[in-house]
Amino acid sequence: NFSSAHAHEARRGGPPAMSATILVDDLDTYISQYGTQGAIQRLQFIASKTENKALKIDAGKHCLDMIKRTTNAKAYGEVHASLKVLTEGSDAVAPNFDSVWVEATQKQSTILKDLYEQDLHAAKVQQAKDQIRTAHTQLINHCIEQGEFSLALKYVSTSREWSMEAAHIFQTCMTFIRLSALLRQYTDIQTFTSKAQHTQGKEQGGQSMIHAAYGLYYMTSGKFKDAALSFVQVRQQDLTGPFLDVLCPQDIALYGVLCALASLDRNEVQAKLLDSSSFRECLDLVPQVRDLTLDFCSCKYAACLSSLEQMKEALALDLHLHEQVSELCQQIRSKGIVQYFAPFMSVSLHSMAAAFNTDVDGMQAEVARLVSKGQLDAKIDSHKKILYMRHANQRMAAYQNTMRVSEDFLNTTQALILRMNVLKHDFGIHLARQKK
Repeated sequence: NFSSAHAHEARRGGPPAMSATILVDDLDTYISQYGTQGAIQRLQFIASKTENKALKIDAGKHCLDMIKRTTNAKAYGEVHASLKVLTEGSDAVAPNFDSVWVEATQKQSTILKDLYEQDLHAAKVQQAKDQIRTAHTQLINHCIEQGEFSLALKYVSTSREWSMEAAHIFQTCMTFIRLSALLRQYTDIQTFTSKAQHTQGKEQGGQSMIHAAYGLYYMTSGKFKDAALSFVQVRQQDLTGPFLDVLCPQDIALYGVLCALASLDRNEVQAKLLDSSSFRECLDLVPQVRDLTLDFCSCKYAACLSSLEQMKEALALDLHLHEQVSELCQQIRSKGIVQYFAPFMSVSLHSMAAAFNTDVDGMQAEVARLVSKGQLDAKIDSHKKILYMRHANQRMAAYQNTMRVSEDFLNTTQALILRMNVLKHDFGIHLARQKK
């Protein structure tokens, strides 16, 4: 359950992890990491996916509080209605509907939108580029406040023709990325991240956000190695401002570790994650994930996989990660089995079962699956319950290599002899120079 993360850290002797993607029962910590829109979206996702009624109600209440920081009266009404249904017949009580705030907010939003549209029209009449861009920015921010992300995207698309300077083009691309993430349109993230990458004059902070966006796209596409190599290049201090609606430093640590463990070998994980000063700063924000990585690199697979199993329920409530959780966990386990067997000529399935916290029959089934997929070059003695490395036929390999070298030598020699004879007898095509 979710409290297992606290217990795990207590055993380690460290503080509880600060990652909202792991400790989703600590919703105050959860929402404090993200921008307002990112927090609202994740709280809504948890409330819609969790089977835990208490967590569902708690997420709904926090979501109402966050929505009141915006002008999204429509979302306020929807969340309040769902909370009212949830709390019927239970001890929990839904918050009172704040009709005064809703009416005042709707009225103010209508006035502001009319004002911003007038500003845009006046700027277009005067053909003042700076004012046009500013008016578009006002309308984009207004739509985001209202939770109308698709409409905001339309305004961003329209504003592109008025963005001439490199800084404005880069900012437009980052706004596209932010809105695409809020809409979970991951293909569009890749498109505009590529455009931002090729924009001149970026600062280091901008480059970190580009790596983070690439990592998000690769991870949601199942390209875990590319995702890991992108996430490890992110500096946690560069993730600020509106980009926190997309990802926070704790997300970088969690996503980076899971993708790396699923796709890289132990030495690469050690070098690129644990020995990297910039990524280690992200890891230190999430002690549970850091310890899981240390266990993997120390070949403590039972502890590593046990921690991963405890996290699985909470990971399934992560907005961007939930669809990849099962595949990632399976690949991490498979990677551990392959690396465990690598130093041995043979190993008992009993010892492997103990190392991976399973029974012998289950271990044999997992190993058989890896052998059939070609991920493990071994054979199983099902009677003695021993896994043997396949011995390569050195004599046959040497013979085949000798034959290949001989054939290459003969082909090269015959080609040289043919060329010598052609030159000797002047047997060739001579192109006469055409007179101009």
